Amino acid sequence: MNRGAFLKSGLAAAVAARPERPNVIVIMSDEQRWDTIGADNCPWMITPHLDRLARGGILFSNAYCASPVCVGSRAAFHYGLYLPASGVYTNSYRWDGSREWMWSFRQNGYYCESFGKNHYVPYESSACAWHERVIVENKNGESQCRDDWDRFLEPRGIPRPVKRYERVGAQAFRERVGAHTWEWRPDTHSDFFVGNRAVDWIHKYDRREPFLLWVGFPGPHTPIDPVKKYVDLYASKLPPTAVGGRAELDRKPWEQRQQLEYWHLDKHDDGIWLSDATPEKIARLRRHYYANITMIDEKIGEMLVALEKKRILDNTIVVFTSDHGNMLLDHALFVKWSAYEGSVRVPLLVWYPKRFPGGRRTMRLTQTFDVVPALLEEARCSLPEGRQWRSCARFLRRRPEPEPERRYVYAMVERDRGLKRCPSTFVMVRSRDHKFVSYQDSESRELYDLRRDPNELHNVASDPRYAVVRREHEKELARWLSGKGA
Repeated sequence: MNRGAFLKSGLAAAVAARPERPNVIVIMSDEQRWDTIGADNCPWMITPHLDRLARGGILFSNAYCASPVCVGSRAAFHYGLYLPASGVYTNSYRWDGSREWMWSFRQNGYYCESFGKNHYVPYESSACAWHERVIVENKNGESQCRDDWDRFLEPRGIPRPVKRYERVGAQAFRERVGAHTWEWRPDTHSDFFVGNRAVDWIHKYDRREPFLLWVGFPGPHTPIDPVKKYVDLYASKLPPTAVGGRAELDRKPWEQRQQLEYWHLDKHDDGIWLSDATPEKIARLRRHYYANITMIDEKIGEMLVALEKKRILDNTIVVFTSDHGNMLLDHALFVKWSAYEGSVRVPLLVWYPKRFPGGRRTMRLTQTFDVVPALLEEARCSLPEGRQWRSCARFLRRRPEPEPERRYVYAMVERDRGLKRCPSTFVMVRSRDHKFVSYQDSESRELYDLRRDPNELHNVASDPRYAVVRREHEKELARWLSGKGA
């Protein structure tokens, strides 16, 4: 149902705002991989407030984005549609929010506010559901827009963090291998800018109707540049070492070797000088990345305090997730654009002890948008038609007969036509024990036995012992691409 039809449908008829309807906060970080919450068996992480949500809520440890590329993933989450149905494949595709499920909240009496990154194309789209927006696009200088963070930085004489290569000098840039620190006052960092405005808004909210609040943190997306204070917290932490390496890629699809070439000598602001990436420098890069997540965690804690002070925390649903991950040099690759776990597997938390019994960690396969029907139902909002989510509402409520677990999750990226980041369109299907990746523009295929090879080091797509498994996943992939799978 398009936006115009939805507005005229009668489903949007005024629904009196009732005190018992919950507020809903959806927090989405950018480029945060799955193994970054302390409570999810990640002792290297400092995330006390996300840990609090995990202890009181439901932690989905096997959650997957629909695409490891920003715009495709966000459009999928906002629409509840996979890429072939949404029509939004990569960052160059237009999408404006006209079909997003947030409209159901707005038309059923919720006040809808957005802080930070949605990543609409065009970014200032007025077709989205929000009554008000504070817009922050990319952290770097490639956002090609003048957003609210720019308007905040300009009178303070702070440039957007661009051209570090020229500013710090070639040698210093090479030494950092992508690990920078924020060079100005901490409160001017993009994640603090977004978090502070969300906290202030909660403190000041005085409307009668319940609210839907979107908080889109720009971090820990590249450039990885946390405030030094938070980097120092990780000085004694031993991060996990990167798995695999360049030699491993000789046995993998040629597309991955070409992607590696893209990062070999990357001089743009959010890039790295891959040829200098020693194990020590990779560890430093990871500490900086984790430090940025701790900054975001701190702002989440302040939001929870603000809700407590207004005595509305108990009647607020909190969801935390990310649009996709970051490889952090696993398999010698950086950021996203691949089907490896570091790229497509993301954190997902749902907290609402009033109705969702907490303290649970589940390994059930989940697409991130599968939690949306539960939010709409709790808010007594109509579910938009024709969406591809698989509701987990009964599971969240711990009903005697929860929904069956998904047998498969899916992800897709279209070929990057101008660059080497993704030289072939690929589609991924993952079952409980296996992952299959088909490259649509070449003969390349990947198959991993995740029970025996959780780090995805050994591609068994050509191994005759896995012929039956491969056929099963090929059949499922064909079914999904035909529009029959969900």
